Amino acid sequence: MVNEAAMDRVTIRKVYDNGRHNAFTSLARWRGRLYLAFRTANDHANPSAPEGVVTILASGDDGATWKHAATVEGMYGMDLRDPKLLATSDRLWLHAFEYQGADRRDAMVTWTEDGESFAPVRRALAEENHVIWWPVAHGERFFGAGYRYHGNKRDIRSVLFTSDNGAEWRVESLVYDVPWANESALIMADDGGATVLVRNDGDRLNPPASNGHPVLARSAPPYTVWTYAELDRKLSGLAFVRIDEGFLVAARVHGPDGTRTACFHMPDDPGAEKVSLRPLFTLPSGGDTSYAGFVVDGRRVLMSYYSGHEYVGEGKNTRTAIYLAQFDLGEALG
Repeated sequence: MVNEAAMDRVTIRKVYDNGRHNAFTSLARWRGRLYLAFRTANDHANPSAPEGVVTILASGDDGATWKHAATVEGMYGMDLRDPKLLATSDRLWLHAFEYQGADRRDAMVTWTEDGESFAPVRRALAEENHVIWWPVAHGERFFGAGYRYHGNKRDIRSVLFTSDNGAEWRVESLVYDVPWANESALIMADDGGATVLVRNDGDRLNPPASNGHPVLARSAPPYTVWTYAELDRKLSGLAFVRIDEGFLVAARVHGPDGTRTACFHMPDDPGAEKVSLRPLFTLPSGGDTSYAGFVVDGRRVLMSYYSGHEYVGEGKNTRTAIYLAQFDLGEALG
C-alpha cells in the first residue's frame, strides 16, 4: 500500500526542459554544490544515428536554481549515455558509456577539478563492450558495478569492476550469470562487502531466461562468491541508497496504467532469499521515466529523475524533462 501521506510531503520541482529527450540522471554533492548530470538527445535511443551528449547542471542553493556547468561529448562523437557522477575530495568524476551502434558499448570516463572544465573523455577499460554503470570510491580504491555488453542479449552479464585511480578500470568478477542481467547499482560496506542491485531483463527473451525480477547480489572480498535474493516484483531503471532502516530504492514500475517512477523501502537482510519491497510513493511521472539520482543529507533526501508524463501523445520517447524531488525520510517511511 502506497503511503499517500508521505507523497503529500514530497516537493517536486522541474529542473530542466528544453523540448528534447533528457534522461538517465545522476546527482552528487561536491564542494558544497549540487551537480546533476543527464543525457540530452533527440530520442531515447537511435542506434542508426547516435547523437547524445551529457548535460551537467550545478546549484549553489540546494537545488532551488540551477545553471549550466558543462556539456560533455563522447570520445568518438557518438552517443554518450547513462552518466554517473562520483564525488571525491579532489575530483568530480563522470563515468558513462559511448553507444556506437547496436553491437558496441564502451565505458568512458572524465573528471573536473573546478566543476566546469572536464578532461577529454577517455576509455575507462581497454576491453570493448563493458559498461561501468555505478562507480563508488571506497578506501584507497574504486569499485563499480555494471555489465558486459553484447549484441546478442543472451550474452549480457552483470559484472564488478575495480580501479586503483578512478580512470583505469578492470573487470574484477562476474556478479550474476543469468542472460541479460545488465544495469547494476552498487553500495560498498565499511568492511569491503559489496551489495549490487541487478536489473534482470531475461523475461524479454524468447524463450525467457528469467522472470524479470531484479536480484540483490552480495559478496565479500575477494568477490569470487556471490549470494542472491530475488525482489518481489519486476522493476527497471534502478537506483538505491543506504539509509538507517535499510535501503531506499527508486525504479520504474510497470502497471496496467503504464510506467511510473516510484520509491520503495527495502530491508537489509543478508540471509534472505526473497526481498519484499514496501511501496512508499509514486512520483508524478509516466511514459519514458525513472533513472534516479540520490543525495541524502541526514534525514532529508534529494532525488533526481526524468519523465515524459507531461508530453504523452506528442511523440514516442522524444520529449522528457528532468525533475527534482525532496522529502523527509521519517515522513516517507511513516
